[in-house]
Amino acid sequence: MTFPGLHILGERINPGFTSTKRLFDEEDMAGIQALAKKQADAGAEYLNINVGDRARTDPQFMVEVVKAVQAVVPTPLSFDFPNVEVQEYCLKAYSLEKAQGQLPIVNSISELRWDMLDLYKIAPFKMLLMASEREEGGEQVANKNADEVHQTARRMVQRVTSSAYGISNDDCFIDVSIGPVGADTEGLTKMALDGIKAIGSDTDLAGVHMSVGLSNASIMLPKEALDGGLLKIRIENAFLTLAVPAGMDFVLGTPWRHYQPLPADDIVMEGFVEAIEAGGFEQVMRIQEIYMDPDED
Repeated sequence: MTFPGLHILGERINPGFTSTKRLFDEEDMAGIQALAKKQADAGAEYLNINVGDRARTDPQFMVEVVKAVQAVVPTPLSFDFPNVEVQEYCLKAYSLEKAQGQLPIVNSISELRWDMLDLYKIAPFKMLLMASEREEGGEQVANKNADEVHQTARRMVQRVTSSAYGISNDDCFIDVSIGPVGADTEGLTKMALDGIKAIGSDTDLAGVHMSVGLSNASIMLPKEALDGGLLKIRIENAFLTLAVPAGMDFVLGTPWRHYQPLPADDIVMEGFVEAIEAGGFEQVMRIQEIYMDPDED
């Protein structure tokens, strides 16, 4: 990985990966431990723990996964489930000593999930704050532009850092969220990039971390670009090439993937930049031009 200052929150303990789902279905703790160790050895600074809906129906299983992972690696964990009861189980199971004193991350908190802060009475933690959505009239509303992302991040960081718990900007991870670039007709990719720029330039938010679920960007794309090279990793790298200089310092990703800056003349980089500037259906069509030959029948 050659992006200076970019850190990886390991994503692989997640049933969205077929091989991991099999480990969960078979309750193969040795296999889960091997996966945790592989990510840690590859440089992951946190390991995200997501067991899917089973976290709600069988929270003890998530507890067993937490304990099994901590038995083999000292890497701090991120508990990925938007439910206060599940997070309480995880925090009580987490060993600060085995993590060498490093706090876990509660993933994720939105403006409609402030009850998560009550978990601080159990144990301190860092927190992933969702800036892609906001509370409006008691309802969850998706943000549609960079200013809404920025203002949501400001409100959330201000609220948690002004609490009685001694939470600092460094304890906050802002998730601006990205979706599939090749199906984005609403300009959400550009919103995320512009939101990262706005947050990164806000002196009141100095010291906060920013993150995205990077593999979401390349969902539904084919393996190869028109030049015969790999497409998905280059789409992810195109996003990083723009986002990291703007202040994004974490990704939820796979630590052994080759995250590296793309040159401006790379066909994927060129297409990505042109696509997000075009927006709407033009964005989708421009992304398609990266991997589809218009002269083919």
